[in-house]
Amino acid sequence: MKRGIIALILTAAAPGVAAAGTNFPSLADYPAPSCVRPGDKPVLVRDAPRVVSAGGLNVTTGAKNTKDYNKQVDQYNAALQAYTACMNAYVDNAQADMNAIRDKVNKAVEQGKVP
Repeated sequence: MKRGIIALILTAAAPGVAAAGTNFPSLADYPAPSCVRPGDKPVLVRDAPRVVSAGGLNVTTGAKNTKDYNKQVDQYNAALQAYTACMNAYVDNAQADMNAIRDKVNKAVEQGKVP
């Protein structure tokens, strides 16, 4: 993810430089990650407010629903952890793909066969 952002920044910073193509057409549309994003962060909300008269004063009440909030936080954290693990695996696999291509090119060069 960071590499993609850096590539975009470098491309924008150097408009005269052409972006690299591909020598392997099936990689032209490199598969996107299939990781599921965790969704929106949970928000602690109050119960519906009530106005209570107390000694001539009106007091607005509304307890925080911490039990449901804590459950939502646990679910969000689990989803975020799964998403992070999935994205890390995706990046590791992409790095392995790049290493395999680099190794194949280096081996061809060593054997005097320019790919």
